[in-house]
Amino acid sequence: MIRRFAFLSILCLLSVLAACSDMGDKPTDPGDPGPPDPPVPTVSYADDIQPIFNNSCVGCHGVGGNAGLDLRPDVSHGNLVNVPSTESALSLVEPEDPDNSWLYIKITGQQNVGTEMPPGSGLDSTAAALVQTWITEGALDN
Repeated sequence: MIRRFAFLSILCLLSVLAACSDMGDKPTDPGDPGPPDPPVPTVSYADDIQPIFNNSCVGCHGVGGNAGLDLRPDVSHGNLVNVPSTESALSLVEPEDPDNSWLYIKITGQQNVGTEMPPGSGLDSTAAALVQTWITEGALDN
């Protein structure tokens, strides 16, 4: 009887200890702020990217636009991000991956992609860098 009681007592003690343990290898520091917050995007779609489209792209890529692409405000983001290109196996915009985003490849003329966009001049380096940063930051609709 005493052995059985001792055995049950030890079993209860072990289960209490296991339940109370976080099973981690380090004690929790109450002053630890935890993981850092994700970085705040530096490029705004509405303030930085859409104006580029308005000035350089919407003339050809509006309602019924070339290659079926409409880049007007209120529809452009949904027509770009994770949308398959009609000219390539790539998505038009692959979040966080400008080098695999057909839009970025077209505006920078990086590969043999036909006509660089916009035709005749491409985008200036500042605008192209904004698009690259926007895609790298996740192609947010912000």
